[in-house]
Amino acid sequence: MGSRNAAAVALAILSWIFRLAAIVLCLIVIVLCFSGLVAKLNIVGFIVDLSRALPAAIAGWGVIASPFGGVFRFDFALVALACFILDYVCQRASRLVR
Repeated sequence: MGSRNAAAVALAILSWIFRLAAIVLCLIVIVLCFSGLVAKLNIVGFIVDLSRALPAAIAGWGVIASPFGGVFRFDFALVALACFILDYVCQRASRLVR
């Protein structure tokens, strides 16, 4: 019983990590749509590092100019979607294990 409960807790924690990562990526996608915010927040270096951390198959894919002077990063949006899906899967697995 104890190992099942530990697995459920571990999956719940992993789920929260995926959810937090997805929310942060969604916020980054929104901020990148406005060029003024990127300059004020001085996150260009972070964005470049984040782009390099993406898999080569999707890195830089779907970069669309926004009407606000920035860009919409579809690759970041895809990773955020994947994180939300992994969050859901971990939540379901955590409930099944309990």
